[in-house]
Amino acid sequence: MTTQEREVAPMREHGPQGVVVGVGGDPLAVGLVFFGIAALALGMALVGRPTGAVGGILPILIMGAGLYQLVTTVWALLLGQSLVAAIFSTFSAFWLSFGALVLGLGHNWFGVASGDAAGVQELFFIAWAVLFLFLTVPCLWLPAIYPLAVFLVFVACALSAAGTHLGSGNLLTAAGATALTFAFLAFYAWTSILVAEIAGRRMLPLGNPVMR
Repeated sequence: MTTQEREVAPMREHGPQGVVVGVGGDPLAVGLVFFGIAALALGMALVGRPTGAVGGILPILIMGAGLYQLVTTVWALLLGQSLVAAIFSTFSAFWLSFGALVLGLGHNWFGVASGDAAGVQELFFIAWAVLFLFLTVPCLWLPAIYPLAVFLVFVACALSAAGTHLGSGNLLTAAGATALTFAFLAFYAWTSILVAEIAGRRMLPLGNPVMR
């Protein structure tokens, strides 16, 4: 077993079952890069650079991350990689539902009064923060970069909820800075996986699992 295979073994402990319809490769090579680009766009929007117009990042979140992380989920399921599928289906749902929230509130699709819009956003971020906190737990058996990234997603959602509740631009900026941090982690992990695929060995370490 190669170094790369040992590092992600917890994600792949169950191999393909039954008939595999021509799939192979590594779903992380697709899932991580689209997670990273969505996190980067969201982070820049929350810090207000180059613009604070969150609606402008919806094409990336919906047609990029939401769609292609769904592709990653199906790919992982075909390979029997349940944990990979669980993680990326969660993030696909997050990006798609966030896009729906922004579009729905902006066009009054949900019949939410303007005075309740902040509360709806707060509810959204609290619900997802709780899920990402629990998702961090199974990720502790993966290379350290993965639970760290998921935990930072929890932090960003918690900061967004608090910032929305308090009307604090500083907390939303902090959430954006956190998003930029886990975007970097995603790009680093993606680069590590592609380099390992080319070189045949792990050259960019992802850290040891917190739990063994």
